[in-house]
Amino acid sequence: LSSKGGTVLSRRSYRLASDTDKPKVTGIVNEKLLSDYLHHVFPASSKTGPASAAHRKTLMFQDLGAHLEKLLAEDNVTEDSRDQIEGCLGPSTVVLDHSSGFEGLLFVDDDLLGVIGHSNFSSIRATTCVYKGKWVYEVLISSQGLMQIGWCTLNCRFNQEEGVGDTPDSYAYDGNRVRKWNVTTTNYGKSWAAGDIVSCLIDLDEGTITFCLNGQSLGVAFSNIKTGPGVAYFPAISLSFKESVAFNFGSRPLRYPSHFNAYTYRFYVIPPTTDLIKANRLLGYLKTVLSTSIDTQVPTVECVASE
Repeated sequence: LSSKGGTVLSRRSYRLASDTDKPKVTGIVNEKLLSDYLHHVFPASSKTGPASAAHRKTLMFQDLGAHLEKLLAEDNVTEDSRDQIEGCLGPSTVVLDHSSGFEGLLFVDDDLLGVIGHSNFSSIRATTCVYKGKWVYEVLISSQGLMQIGWCTLNCRFNQEEGVGDTPDSYAYDGNRVRKWNVTTTNYGKSWAAGDIVSCLIDLDEGTITFCLNGQSLGVAFSNIKTGPGVAYFPAISLSFKESVAFNFGSRPLRYPSHFNAYTYRFYVIPPTTDLIKANRLLGYLKTVLSTSIDTQVPTVECVASE
């Protein structure tokens, strides 16, 4: 082009870069930048050793899910490799024993923590027992009818007339009739209602069993309970037709923790080691994200020239 009294420019046409052109110009730089950032935030485990930047696989957002699963899988701890807590025997995940530890007809929830009676008087115990120390578990009362909640040994044999508290080595609290049971029965505690939380405490060092209602102690229910070699107690319940409860053996925090912590009662569950390790690692990733800055001032080409 020329202009009078001006400068002559070579003939050249210019056009804006199209969407298909831009990745060719800027994509390589941005992909490497993103991959380096993601590898920094989610580094390879020290077990496998860090890979050099030149040899490691490109990591993009679409690959991040599989990459995280691989990293977290390295932290898995098998049940067999975990130390058993002293004073406790059985699976680390404590649930209701729906395979052999029951009598009568019951409906057990999918999580194996909730149960509904479906016969005259049904009984069920947990999968894990205790023989030493102080322990506590909680029960949410979903209906306020006839139930006997407490502890029993493996030797207890129940039927549809006799349940927890009706045999020599079982002990129960009944908030419907406001009584305690161990073969014989006497007045004890307060009346419960739907929505209440019953806490069942056993002290195998002192030989006592105590119950609490909504965090308030009802006093020692039984003392001088049978202890010693070969004696271990399971959480257990007997309930009549259509009565229902939900147990908390440790999959959720205690609803009323302060009272029990003061008396050093242990929650009736082995801590979920693998889950805690994974949570700690994920928090570490988040901390790295928050503390890492990234230089986004990368030169990019916004137009393409052609002769």
